[in-house]
Amino acid sequence: MNARDRVLGIASFELTLLLAPVVAWLILGPVNRAGGKLKAPTRFHLIDFVWLLVELQVGLGFTLQYIGVQYQRSFFLLLAFLSCAVLMMWAGAVSFLSRAGVRSGMKRGVFIVVLLPATLLLMVAIPLFPAACFLLESDPHMMELVLRLNFSIPQGAGVTIGVLGLIAMPVLGLILNRISAWIVRGATELAPIRKAATA
Repeated sequence: MNARDRVLGIASFELTLLLAPVVAWLILGPVNRAGGKLKAPTRFHLIDFVWLLVELQVGLGFTLQYIGVQYQRSFFLLLAFLSCAVLMMWAGAVSFLSRAGVRSGMKRGVFIVVLLPATLLLMVAIPLFPAACFLLESDPHMMELVLRLNFSIPQGAGVTIGVLGLIAMPVLGLILNRISAWIVRGATELAPIRKAATA
């Protein structure tokens, strides 16, 4: 590893520590606020296990596409890692949704399958984005190997992707924030019902 790679690695790590919590707070704020108000107990719904199977299938498909079964050791290591990560993410999502009082199967599915994975992706992608654009511009051949591209990266791709990313990432974050607000819409209405039932 040369000096450039070390600098980029340290800078990306520090940006991740700084920006990842901010990204999560901005996107998941509505669900987090609803969970803090209701503090409902964790309850697993039958549909939650269907969404877990969907996530496991996506992880299996990614592993097959990225590595392939011909490299058995790497394949099973990555598959085991992704399966454990998906299981922990799913359990955390169910607990998060239960505290927020979200009972709709569709809304729970959108959170588990779409919103939470997309948020985690942005939490990693945004801090790494400047380094990726720099490498696309300064060392495209290395990025072709890392990304396993079957074509050559054109000159100026780093600048172009950087400009597009500056527009696309805030828009995507805003969309995810609105999805988060939609998921908990109406969930606060459960509070008075719960109080009335216990009284």
